[in-house]
Amino acid sequence: MIFSRKDLYDLVWSDSLTALSKKYNISDNGLRKACIRMSIPLPDQGHWNKVKAGKKVKVKAFPEKSEGEQQLHLSLRVEGENAIEDGLSPQVALQRSIETDSAIDLVVKDSLINPDPLVVKARQAFASKKEYIDQDGVRLIYSENLRISVSVGLIERSLLIMDTFIKAMRTRGHDFLLKDGNYKVVIGGEAIDMTLKEARNVVIGTDRWQTRTFKANGTLTFQFEQGYTTTSCKDGKLQKVEQQLSKLISKLELMGEHLRKEHEEWEKRRARMAEEERIKNEREQKKKLEIKSFRQLARDASRWKESQVLREYIDQRERDALAENNMSEEMTAWLDWARKKVDWYDPTVGSDDERLEGIAPETIMIQNDSGRNTSSWFNQDSD
Repeated sequence: MIFSRKDLYDLVWSDSLTALSKKYNISDNGLRKACIRMSIPLPDQGHWNKVKAGKKVKVKAFPEKSEGEQQLHLSLRVEGENAIEDGLSPQVALQRSIETDSAIDLVVKDSLINPDPLVVKARQAFASKKEYIDQDGVRLIYSENLRISVSVGLIERSLLIMDTFIKAMRTRGHDFLLKDGNYKVVIGGEAIDMTLKEARNVVIGTDRWQTRTFKANGTLTFQFEQGYTTTSCKDGKLQKVEQQLSKLISKLELMGEHLRKEHEEWEKRRARMAEEERIKNEREQKKKLEIKSFRQLARDASRWKESQVLREYIDQRERDALAENNMSEEMTAWLDWARKKVDWYDPTVGSDDERLEGIAPETIMIQNDSGRNTSSWFNQDSD
């Protein structure tokens, strides 16, 4: 369904965002963000409680002009599909579950306490000039380590965030894998790249060439990606990365589940394609065998017909010899020899012949006088 700005305005002023998120396939937060993008005013907090109580409420006017989006596509929520609990999207519901899990400590401490071995390794790398690269004042550790790229002033904070994150992920049953030179987080069997980095601003020089350089600006971004699927969190005005770990972990776990399903679907498609290819090849092989068998049938029929003609000829020679009273020992021997050769040549008899051992009957007619089959490849069936 396509909602114009006016349609969406009427919708959000007809019922609460929570109630609408249960009806349509969008979270209440997603609907709120869509309204902000489309410059659609929303009811104030407590509006719907006043409506239920029968109190007078103020309805904000619809702004006719907006340079933002003009339409929103919404679909009705299918019962049982991506169900929302208590008006919460799956991601928000998972986030709250993580926040209420007493086994997980998401509070980033002021100093490293019993740090994870991966964090210890990263701290040692930052302290060794042989294990990091310095680019525009930003240090990047690269020797089979966590991918962290920050200025000196943010190293300790980054290690504290990473330590809290790694411990929380291990508690959630996830692991970390060293692959392609960096550690990746493994969720549901999916290895996901992770990078904790400091953003940099472009600085244009005052020289005549206006040389561009980069300067770290103190803003951290925690980014995760596999292929085209990504998720991240970064320092904001209201919340730093430290305050967003529960949200990040919930998004990561849903991302891992999404990737797992994608890979399962791909494996099914790959297996289906392989089976289709196998069936196709099997069908082609059967077709080739059918062609080969039919050609052999045609050759056998031709040889059988030729055998009949040869026998008629031999019988006629015998009749002529008897009629002329010329049945000599030489003629008798020739008749015996000729009939044995026809029995060897006839596919319905197929007698052995020591003198022609190794020669296929169907190729006898194209043998040269030396016994070498110079044109046999014309009669061979290719597999």
